[in-house]
Amino acid sequence: MISDQDSKPIFGTDGWRALIGDQFNIENCLLIVKSLISINKNKNLKIVVGYDTRFLSNEIAHAISRYLLNQGIDVILSDQPIPTPIVSFTVKDLNCDFGIIVTASHNAALWNGIKIKNSKGQSIDENTVKSLTRQLNHTNLRDDDIKNLSSSGELIIDTGYEKNLIQPYISSIERLVNLQKIRAKKMNIIVDCMFGTSISIMEKILGGNNCNIIEINNKPNPNFPGIKQPEPIDENLSRLKNLVKELDADIGFGFDADSDRVGVIDSTSKYIDSPYVFCSIAEHVLNTRKEKSSISTTVSMTSMIDRIAKKHSIDCFRTKIGFKYVAPAMEQNKSILGGEESGGYSYSPHLLERDGVMSALLLLEQLSSSKLDSHSMFKEQNSNYGELYFRRSDIHLNDKLRSQLTSFIDKFEGKSIIGKTINSIDRTDGLKITFDNDQWVLLRLSGTEPVARIYVESQTKRELTNWIDDFTDFVTHSKF
Repeated sequence: MISDQDSKPIFGTDGWRALIGDQFNIENCLLIVKSLISINKNKNLKIVVGYDTRFLSNEIAHAISRYLLNQGIDVILSDQPIPTPIVSFTVKDLNCDFGIIVTASHNAALWNGIKIKNSKGQSIDENTVKSLTRQLNHTNLRDDDIKNLSSSGELIIDTGYEKNLIQPYISSIERLVNLQKIRAKKMNIIVDCMFGTSISIMEKILGGNNCNIIEINNKPNPNFPGIKQPEPIDENLSRLKNLVKELDADIGFGFDADSDRVGVIDSTSKYIDSPYVFCSIAEHVLNTRKEKSSISTTVSMTSMIDRIAKKHSIDCFRTKIGFKYVAPAMEQNKSILGGEESGGYSYSPHLLERDGVMSALLLLEQLSSSKLDSHSMFKEQNSNYGELYFRRSDIHLNDKLRSQLTSFIDKFEGKSIIGKTINSIDRTDGLKITFDNDQWVLLRLSGTEPVARIYVESQTKRELTNWIDDFTDFVTHSKF
């Protein structure tokens, strides 16, 4: 959650983010860590600390680690920038109490932040967030808390408690994914690391054994040059798309800065919308791998996943938007897979948390099992389950429009809207209106930004554009 700059950090379930040099500073980072320790009765804590490639991430991670050590807490600090999923894995693998990651995920270069994972490697739950927030409001740093600063004000870095956390993670993946089969396919794979933590990971897992892994944007650069922000969405993957076409690659992957999300480019250099990537992973796990169990996903995920679940006679559970809701639902429902429409997917035998690298490997395993190229594989999926098109659009809000849309979400009832007959209305998260043939529109207000989000899924691209325009016009001019 992005905090107000004139207050103490406001910690959301997926973390805290702030502008570097403004609210993101050593004092606020230590304030969060001190508050986390204070709300835990167990003083014999064991905590993993990781960090990404952003400005100050390395230095802050070391400062946090030294602070924890000064409090008598057992610390495991990564010896290099690592994906957030590796921190989650390490917490689970080494029976730690928490994981702390210095990262701002896919935010632009001016931002940094902190994520906290619980003992299961998941984002901390809302009760913990509330306790942490209350403690933050009553906690201040003392002079002896700032032992991470030298007399010149520069952060001290030492390496006595650093460990390589990557290899145990890779060893676990080797037990879950048929890497030998992937290598035997002899694929050309292009990876856009987006200057972040995925650098060299795919090469370490697959390289040197028939797979040709080509990385781009694979030098750490906290400025993330050439992209608005390190998020693996269509508009940020132009270079990847061009190289897939130019080098006749089998598939391309783009990872966000902390590598918990993945974007996919098929063999014709087409970007595959993330909801349908999740469908492909689900079809592979349920059908090819024969791992029949439920799926947990958000209300904003494609209707195609319900069709896949129905075919395989399993349940598909829907949650509010955000993996902080998906992971607990996976645990409760014993789901094999969890997913959100923004490109974060989880395979539960590995982690009850998003992992972009694991998701990419499941797709490669699917491709290695298929006689089709990646473009034809996704096309066949559409033929089997019915072609659908998905898009999200944002409306920037002022106070008046926010109040208006809040009222619309709470009070709208009707039999039709934008010329379409309504089949059902769902207020799990915002207002979701479903029409014939599993087509739908969803309106919800962001909890972290002054925007309203409109999600639409329809059977044609033309309808998609028209529905977004018509629905936006309707809701912004409605009186409730």
